[in-house]
Amino acid sequence: MDNWMFRRDLIDPRTLRTLSRRSDAKGAARLFSQYAAMAATGTGIFFLWGSWWCVPVFLAHGVLLFAYGYAGQHELVHRTAFQTRQLNDVAAHVASFIRLFPTEYQRSWHFAHHRNTKDPEKDSEILGDGKLTLGRYLWFLAGLDYWTYRTGVLLRVARGRKIEPFLTDEEWPGLVREARIYLAGYALVAAASIAFQSWAALIYWLGPLAAATPFYRAYIATEHYARPQVPDVILNTRTTHAGPVMQWLMWNMPYHTEHHLFPGVPFHKLAELSRTLRAGENSPMAANQIARSHLAVNWEIFRGLLRRDPAYSVR
Repeated sequence: MDNWMFRRDLIDPRTLRTLSRRSDAKGAARLFSQYAAMAATGTGIFFLWGSWWCVPVFLAHGVLLFAYGYAGQHELVHRTAFQTRQLNDVAAHVASFIRLFPTEYQRSWHFAHHRNTKDPEKDSEILGDGKLTLGRYLWFLAGLDYWTYRTGVLLRVARGRKIEPFLTDEEWPGLVREARIYLAGYALVAAASIAFQSWAALIYWLGPLAAATPFYRAYIATEHYARPQVPDVILNTRTTHAGPVMQWLMWNMPYHTEHHLFPGVPFHKLAELSRTLRAGENSPMAANQIARSHLAVNWEIFRGLLRRDPAYSVR
């Protein structure tokens, strides 16, 4: 995936090589700034626990955990966050452990999505999904199924039961071993919590994540929901305007079309890549208008499903 490109006609190869240069310094700055923010909100929970002032801090902590666990993991799995491969992999496993989504499994799952975006028979994100309805959309946003789904996949892979068509027989034993290692880690956390009679894992990790699941779900709905089910990435993927805080949180992934077109470009170069691709009145990217905001996209999807517009039933 590092050198894989969807549209070679959109950019000069030399420009792309320049934009694809990775940086340990940029990766460390983003990663450790998010670690620092999580430490700050975690400290806030400690001192404010038992008061109403803790509620917004608790939610903010969950958002930060999901931002790192989802967007950070995504960038790290692509191995574009750092120039040094080992740094990507170590930080990816930390993010993956937080989100109950083992790194190597996620890498295979995610690359299948990249190669087959919006193909109902091959895209790992929509395999088995039917048409989107208002009820299914609201259930998705609520996120009540997220943890049972993630836990179920983890347990199934650890048992060695493979149902994913995008996973190869060669990689499967490693994925089973990885799932078992993650489960052993969770068992250690549970055992330590019982031994020390501590609620820390729920207060500082699982509880905030569960509370912030709707934020995560609302964000990822903007990437492909209600986009045409066609193989053209410019049409089936959405880039959404986001301010500096959201770009920092989500590792610049609101530039999602640009990322799908050239997944080897690191997060800190996606804004420049977007300007390059969109330059000129005749740019093919004109067909990919930047959505106004993540809230606006979700409101548009909600209204489209409410009036049963078939254009919005594409998951």
